[in-house]
Amino acid sequence: MGFPRPCGAARPGAGRNVESGVASQGTDDGVSRLLGPIPGVRAYTQRAEGWPSDGGAMIYKSILEAVGHTPLVRLNRVVRPGMARVLVKYEAMNVGGSIKTRTALRMVREAERQGRLHKGSIIVEPTSGNQGIGLALVAAVLGYSARIIMPDSVAIERRRLVSQYGALVLTEHDDGDIGACIQACIARAQRMAAEDENVYVPQQFENPANVVAQYEGTGAEILADADSPIDGFCSGVGTGGTISGVGRALREANPQTLIWAVEPDQAPVLSGGKVGTHLQMGIGDGIIPAILDRDIFDDVVTVSDSAAMGMARSLAREEGLMCGITSGTNVVAALRMAEQLGRGKTVVTVLPDTAERYISTQLFCEG
Repeated sequence: MGFPRPCGAARPGAGRNVESGVASQGTDDGVSRLLGPIPGVRAYTQRAEGWPSDGGAMIYKSILEAVGHTPLVRLNRVVRPGMARVLVKYEAMNVGGSIKTRTALRMVREAERQGRLHKGSIIVEPTSGNQGIGLALVAAVLGYSARIIMPDSVAIERRRLVSQYGALVLTEHDDGDIGACIQACIARAQRMAAEDENVYVPQQFENPANVVAQYEGTGAEILADADSPIDGFCSGVGTGGTISGVGRALREANPQTLIWAVEPDQAPVLSGGKVGTHLQMGIGDGIIPAILDRDIFDDVVTVSDSAAMGMARSLAREEGLMCGITSGTNVVAALRMAEQLGRGKTVVTVLPDTAERYISTQLFCEG
């Protein structure tokens, strides 16, 4: 028993030469009228033999080949009249949902090149979240074991994502000083490396490959996609990789580019203030990273948790950009810079990750 035909619908085969299988002249099923001929179908049938002789295939050997090449998006509704244009690099669309997949892949590939990773190696990394997710993903694809050490104050989604990629999550207690907690995570990773020769610690806070990934990847992509000189750039500081790498690329293209480092007002380590606990996960880790190029930025600005979360919500509701708390941090700073530079200039910042790993946090509450 078939589904009943809609009133007035033609019988199956009506308007078609059954022997040839070709629609009779004058027949119009609506779909053909809307679509018209599909050039790709003819191209496909013509090149079926010897495929893909023209190099037109779009099949990646693994998901790692798809890392990067995220869109550079102009903000519209959150930018006030008279401000500079603000462009954002939307890393929520990156493989793994954050900018950190770029650095994870680069650090692992560099370790392989140096012979520091081999069959049976265990990747261990202290992190406040996204770098651990990125390393867990890369380890899963390349067949390494991974152990990720995180503060217990990070969002539960981050821990579950790491586990979903097959890595083991280890935690250190955050008693109100995120800097001390991150140091405890680092010390634990170092002990594990000392006790087991198979353990490799990329150490994102010290690894030059972190900066190179942002210089050759994110920074180069921004310059390739932008249609004008970049007059200003700002970025939150976690490991220091993004501001150091992207900042260097932009400064090489335009030595006059204004660059601001951004940190939470509750963890103003670059500003010389007291470090506490905050909600802007991924930046303000309470330490000054070894790879941070402190000569690359002109000033340091701070952003409150409430301002960062309010802007992250606005980016979703007014720009359609579903992004995390530090994306709000960066845009708050970018708008300050855009106001300072004024009309006719271009400011760029990064939206480091997706909001979907913050559902359990206050970002999804109307605080």
